[in-house]
Amino acid sequence: MQESGFWDVIDDAYASLECGYYDEDHPGAAVAQAWLDGLAGLPPAEVLDFAVHFEAALERAWRPEVWAAACLLTGGTPDDIHAAFGYEDRFLDFRASLVALGSASFGTVVADPDALADLPDLEAVERGDWDLFMKLDGVAEDAYAQAGGGVLASVLAGRLGGPPHRGAPADETWWVPDSVSRQRFPRLAARFPHGMP
Repeated sequence: MQESGFWDVIDDAYASLECGYYDEDHPGAAVAQAWLDGLAGLPPAEVLDFAVHFEAALERAWRPEVWAAACLLTGGTPDDIHAAFGYEDRFLDFRASLVALGSASFGTVVADPDALADLPDLEAVERGDWDLFMKLDGVAEDAYAQAGGGVLASVLAGRLGGPPHRGAPADETWWVPDSVSRQRFPRLAARFPHGMP
C-alpha cells in the first residue's frame, strides 16, 4: 500500500461518517470501525503498510506548534496539560484525531494549526472528544490479526527503525504560556476562548 492508498482508507472513512468523524449513535467506535472496514480483506503486508503510514502521519504532527494548539484547545495551563497528555497519552489521541480529518485537512492543520478554526467541520471537532480516538492506535493491530498476520508490534518496529513518539514532549522549550499560544493562534483563540467544552 502506497501513502495514497493509506489516505484513501482515511478519506473514505471520514466521508462515511456523520459530520466527518462524529457518529451520534456510536461515537466511541465509529472512526475505528470505519478504518477497520476499509482494511477488511487486505493481506497482512498491506495492513502493515497502513500501520507504517499511520505512524508516519503521527510523526508529521509531532511538532511544537501542534502541541501548543492542543494545549490552547484544552483551556488549561501548559503544566497541567503536559501532565494530562503525558499520563493519558492524549497528545497521541489529538494527533490521531487530525489524521482522522483526512489528507487535505491534516496537511493544512499540521502546516498551520490555527487553520483548524477554519475547517468546515469545526462543529464536529468542537463537540468531539479526543478519547474517541484512543481506539485508532489499535486499528492496524486488529486488522493485521484478522488478516492472519499475527502480532503486529514486532514487525512494525522493524519497519519503523525506532520507537514512535508517545506521551508528552520531554523538551520544555515546547511549553509556552497560554497568552503566547493565543497570540500565535488568533483564530483558534477567538473560536475557543476558554478551550473546548
